[in-house]
Order: sequence, then structure tokens, then C-alpha cells
Amino acid sequence: MIHKFMHSVVFAMLLCVLTANAAESSTLNVQFSNEPTQYDPLVIEDGVGLRLVGNTIGTLFEYDGRGTLMKSLIEGMSLSRDKKMYSFKFKKGLKWSDGVDFKAEHFILALHRLSTEPVKAATTLFFPEIDMSKSRALDSRTVQVQLKAPDALFPNWLTMSAMAPIRQDMIDRYKKRPDPVQPTLAAYEVVDYKREDYLLLKKNPHYHSKDSVSIDEVKIRFIKDEASLVSLLKNGSVDLLFKVPVLQVEEIAKFAQINSTPVEAVTYFGLNTRRAPFNDKKNRQAFRDAVSFGKADLAKVLKTDELPADHLVPDILWATRPPNRTLPTSPVKGDEKITFEAQSDVGTRNQTIFEFVQNELKRRLGWSMKLEMLEWKSHYAKIKADPEEMYRFGWINPVSDPFLTYQVFQGKSPNNFTGWSNEQYDKKVDQLRQETRSVKRVLLMRELEEILWDEAPAVPMLHQVLKFAYSKRVSGFRSNSFGVVLFRELRLSEK
Repeated sequence: MIHKFMHSVVFAMLLCVLTANAAESSTLNVQFSNEPTQYDPLVIEDGVGLRLVGNTIGTLFEYDGRGTLMKSLIEGMSLSRDKKMYSFKFKKGLKWSDGVDFKAEHFILALHRLSTEPVKAATTLFFPEIDMSKSRALDSRTVQVQLKAPDALFPNWLTMSAMAPIRQDMIDRYKKRPDPVQPTLAAYEVVDYKREDYLLLKKNPHYHSKDSVSIDEVKIRFIKDEASLVSLLKNGSVDLLFKVPVLQVEEIAKFAQINSTPVEAVTYFGLNTRRAPFNDKKNRQAFRDAVSFGKADLAKVLKTDELPADHLVPDILWATRPPNRTLPTSPVKGDEKITFEAQSDVGTRNQTIFEFVQNELKRRLGWSMKLEMLEWKSHYAKIKADPEEMYRFGWINPVSDPFLTYQVFQGKSPNNFTGWSNEQYDKKVDQLRQETRSVKRVLLMRELEEILWDEAPAVPMLHQVLKFAYSKRVSGFRSNSFGVVLFRELRLSEK
């Protein structure tokens, strides 16, 4: 009897261990360097937020892991002859993650909220004007949306969280407490959240394609300390790094997979034209030339697969070859005694970039730069409120079109933190948005690049390449050109 009892105890303990290991293997552990600045879908605008909502907010259209635009919540779409009236048919049997039946009115409610609430996010300014008096749900699965003017990008805008279906009870909760624990129509719902610590995602039991989702649980941890990332990945505490320390790529490659994805973003230095010394065009041009000579060497030092950039629109968005730059033999010197303040978000990559800039400015111009390194949220908040004379930034497009990159520097753009404006530039950007002919678009892009290069409100440095690292138990990995990894496309094997 004692022998049988002990055997049962041992068996029970073994079963618990196996069950725990199985549960652990079904959880994907992910590292984000920063927490999103917002969670309300109406105001999400930063890259980290876009990576999250790509997995947790259901939209009418979506980009898959290759960046291909595809239908998501809808099964059909039609467009009127004047290209202003869209009709959408939602998939049959859609339910929210809490079991509530989806209704087409939930999409109309999102449009109504977008049109009536004050613009809070930089991205919402781009959306077309919608005639809400003629936009309505025809039945529980069908809606009509009337635009005030044609917009060829409208299906692309429908990938954005601000246009995602929403319920009134969700809106009420966002107003009281804007955290991410909300019902969803996407593959994953956020079920737990601790500020500055983690997000816990669970597979949506009512997701319309739930059988294609392999991983049941995803835990996103906000880990800023780059020094800890190698050990966390190596010991299995983290399966996927969204930021790979540039100085440790070779070490990580010995025990994990490395992925490099060119994205629709360029790292640039914004110059605050409201303040000296960069309220003087001559000084902006001197800065531009001084830091441009060694970009290729900088790219080699970083070992991030990034390429030097001398135009603002990423190479992957040019229909033809982008313009080539011929730099002067030596930079045009400004005031020899210039000292200015600069700011950046923390990270070994950014630290390396700024050390390069400091050396180049001192060597070529005799200028001195004082640098302040900030956490991402503080850096971003300061840029939006009152940036230093120079700041590091990298605009990543939320949808695939060069217009999105150029609008950053329009005088009316909420994303233009430089204080620079140019009437001719603004008009050409507006023309680019409406232009559909590829040849004419390329000509406009070249003209815009010439204005930006000459005026130098911002200096492009590197075509961004995002590096990801993931453990060997992760398969199916891919990232699209917006830096979004869809967790539903991934698979996990046993450790």
C-alpha cells in the first residue's frame, strides 16, 4: 500500500511538472524596449503602439507579415463610380472576445467618434473627411461610408486603430481608465496589464480565424536594460527581442536567430529652426554637410545593416532609383564658436550615433554639442512640447505611401517639431497625396527632396533596419515594412 501510495505521489508530481512545462511552452515571451505612449485606439501613434495594436485590435483591412494589404473583418467591398461611396460587407458570425455579437453599427460608432472628438493623434489628421450624414449601417453586417472627396488610400487607413470598430461601453472605459484591457475582434486580447512592467495577451476564443492561431498566450515585457537581454534570451526567459543590442549581435547569433527587416523609416536629426543656431539656414547647411561625410563609416561601425541616407523617403518607397547626392569637398562653415543642446532616446545604437556626430562637428566645424539621453517617453514628450536645438527621430509610416514621410515637415503637420515651414513644399506634398500617376509622383518626390536638402530642417542619416532576435523554438517569424510582427503567424516548439 505504501509503495502504491508513493508511486501515485511521484506520478502526480511528474504530471504537474509536465503540465507546467507544457503551459510554459505555449507562452510566447516577448521583449519591448518601451511601453506604448497611449492605449486608446483613437490616439495611438508611436511605433511601439502600432506593433501592439496590429495584434490586439481588429480592423476592416490589415497588413500581413509581408506587408500585403488584405481584408480582415470584411468579406467584400464595393466602390461607387465617383469613388466616394464605399460599401463593406462584414464576415458572418463575428463576435467580440467577450462573446458579444458584432454589429455593423460598431464601425459607424468608431467613425462618429473620430469625426466628433478633437484630433488627439498625429495620424488621424491624414484621414479623409467622412460625410457622417450619409454614412450608416444598412443591416447588422453591411455599412456604407460616404467620403467628401475621393481618397485612394482609404482601404489603407482602415488598417489603423482609430478606424477600428468599437463599442460604447469600451469608449466609456477608455475615458475612465485608458488601459489596454478591452474586448477585441483581433487574434489576441489583452487580459492583464501592469504599467511599465508587462502586458499579457490571450488567444481570442471568438477570433474569426482562430484555428490558424497556434500560440495561446503572449507575455510582453517592457525591458529597457539592454545589458540583460542576452542572458534573458539565452536562458529562455524571453523568446523574442524587438530590440537587439547592436554590440551583441554576434554573440546572440551563436544561440538564437537574427532577423533584419528594412522598414519604411529613416533615422534623421531634426533641427529646431525656432532657436539659434539653427534659425540660420547657413548653420543648418553646415551641420548637414559636416555629418554627411562619414555616414557610410557610421553604418559600418553600427553593424545594423543600415545604409547611409541622403534623402528622407526610404529606398523601398521609390518607384525608380532615388536621387544621388554629391557632397561638397568640405562643409560650409558657420560660426566657429557654436555650442548647442541635443537630445536622444537611450540605447547603445543612439549613443554610438551621437558620439559620431560630436566628433564630426568638432573635427570639421569646431562646434560643441551637449547631449541629453532620455527614456523614450520623456524624449518623445519633450520633442512634442519644446525640443532642444537638435533631436534624433525616426518617422515610421503607418501605411505604405511616401506622402506620409513628407507630411512630417509640412507647416500644418502635428509631426513637424522643427518649426520650419515652406509654402512651396506644403503645396507639393498636397499634390503628391492626390497624384496617382507614378511618373508624376517620382518627379514630385525629387522636387520635395531638393527643397528639404537645401533648407535642411532635418538631416537624414540612416535607412532604418530593425533587428529582431528569437529563440530556436520560434518558427514562422517575419516582420513587415512597418516593423509589425504578427504573433498569430508564429509557432512554438517544446524547449
